[in-house]
Amino acid sequence: MTQKHILSLLVSAALLCGLLAGCSNTNGDASHASSSASEPSSVSSESAPSSTAQADTSGLFNKDFDENSLFSVDGTAAAFEPSLGWGPGVSGCSLKSVQAAATLLVWADEANLSARTETAIEDAYTQWYDNLSDSEQEGFAEAWPMIKDDAAALLEDKDAMAGRLEDVGLDAKKLTFSEKDWNALEDVVDPLVPEAKGEY
Repeated sequence: MTQKHILSLLVSAALLCGLLAGCSNTNGDASHASSSASEPSSVSSESAPSSTAQADTSGLFNKDFDENSLFSVDGTAAAFEPSLGWGPGVSGCSLKSVQAAATLLVWADEANLSARTETAIEDAYTQWYDNLSDSEQEGFAEAWPMIKDDAAALLEDKDAMAGRLEDVGLDAKKLTFSEKDWNALEDVVDPLVPEAKGEY
């Protein structure tokens, strides 16, 4: 009875050892398989061509780029706005004229029109003019000669027109403009303004 019991225990122990050995090998194989599986991934990552990496575009964009290049002009609509809605004979036209002239003179100077191409100035003007209604186009044609005269007077002696400038809220001492920039604008616009029909 005792021998059978001992034999039974030995057999059980042998089976248990076999099971433990099998589990150990299985874990080892799994660990090896996991390690083997990770190796190709690592190799693949290292051997990937550099062209697939995300490009670094920082520093490529010139933050100092100025849209007001030689070939484009901004602010046209705002500059010509005071030139609309009035004409010769309209109440206050002399004040409206000097205001329009001063606005265009300052804009021409700030936009440095003398350094722009004639095409750029013409494109800016025609884009503005073509968006006007028929009555606005006619009104501008009527007002343009007065605006030119006042621009010439301001260029000659703006202090002599200080009173009219003050009446429209402008300070002659603070206005800066140049004849060359005005000429660049006038030389382009003048031939494009149609002959007025005298509706005002």
